[in-house]
Amino acid sequence: MSKLYIYDKTSSIDVKQANGRFSGGSGIHTIGASSVADLQSKMDALLATGQTFERVLFQTHGNSGSIFFNHEAIDSVKISNFVKYCLLFPNRTKVYFDGCNVGEGKQGWAFLAAAGQALLPLGGGVTMAYTSLGLGLPGWVPFIGGHTEHLTGDLRLIDFKPGGIESERLDSDDGMNEMMRIVAITKQF
Repeated sequence: MSKLYIYDKTSSIDVKQANGRFSGGSGIHTIGASSVADLQSKMDALLATGQTFERVLFQTHGNSGSIFFNHEAIDSVKISNFVKYCLLFPNRTKVYFDGCNVGEGKQGWAFLAAAGQALLPLGGGVTMAYTSLGLGLPGWVPFIGGHTEHLTGDLRLIDFKPGGIESERLDSDDGMNEMMRIVAITKQF
């Protein structure tokens, strides 16, 4: 299974998390981007080489319905313009946005929906994000280093069929059944 790890290389927190996160890991391609244009340029290079991925992690700062590269937002409108990158994800793919509050509110749902419609029309998959602040831990911390821990808030997930068609919206705030469904879906990846 191939993974794509994307982080904001202008953020000292994201860089500390990235350092050592996947050192020596095979099947993992890492992109450090300094702007939205830099991210698109690097994703264009992946398209040119025909690479594909089944898991994607966007490790950036976030806000309700947005992720950031050097303080430049990608919101539901901007991510809709990423449709050409769906070729990187021809199979069922999990896309996780780990920034603070990305999944929060109506803007969070709109962002997750737009991301799935743009990135997952070929094989379907899931987009997911938390509704809360996260704690970014440096890569050197044993066991959980390099991860963003969301100690509060809820995990939101949208499942897509091929064609970019939403099949299910899940929110861990809706109880144990929803949480168990989220666990079952994410175990597919």
